[in-house]
Amino acid sequence: MKKIILIAGPSGAGKTTISNYLQKKYGIPRVITHTTRPMRAGEVDGKSYYFETDESFANLHFFEHVKYGPHQYGSSKEALDKAWQESDLVSLIVEINGVKSYLEQLGSEVYFLYITTSTRDELRERLIARGDDVKSVNERLSGAQLNDLPSDLKPAAHILINDSWEKTTKALDAIVARLQGK
Repeated sequence: MKKIILIAGPSGAGKTTISNYLQKKYGIPRVITHTTRPMRAGEVDGKSYYFETDESFANLHFFEHVKYGPHQYGSSKEALDKAWQESDLVSLIVEINGVKSYLEQLGSEVYFLYITTSTRDELRERLIARGDDVKSVNERLSGAQLNDLPSDLKPAAHILINDSWEKTTKALDAIVARLQGK
């Protein structure tokens, strides 16, 4: 059976690190998302994003999409189907608000992995250590941008506290084994 591992959580919790680990250790591909913003140096269409025009973006079928300034971003059914052609088990980092749409449309094909840390201080330290501006870190950790787990999504969430990379990788290994039926 096909499965998508949805990875959500606050900035600094380790979503990208976890997605990279799943890809490197298990060959679990990421679902590529779409954007209408211009391609940046070093980016590759179909690898970094699917780069779209406003017209082509409007013709896709989205689980979630957002607009930041003049540019749109989203994850589509078309991209998921393409990823599932490569592997029965895929992953995608999503905003917490997008999780509900996936759960409603895909049901048991979704494994919702919510990544967090045991304290906000840990998140603050990670964000500052990676070079984020202290003012923007404080804003992220105080408002809606935090991506806290809403109570209505808690029953579907598999919560992973990412305070120790060693414990996190052991938990991820167990999750992948379970999802692959091993």
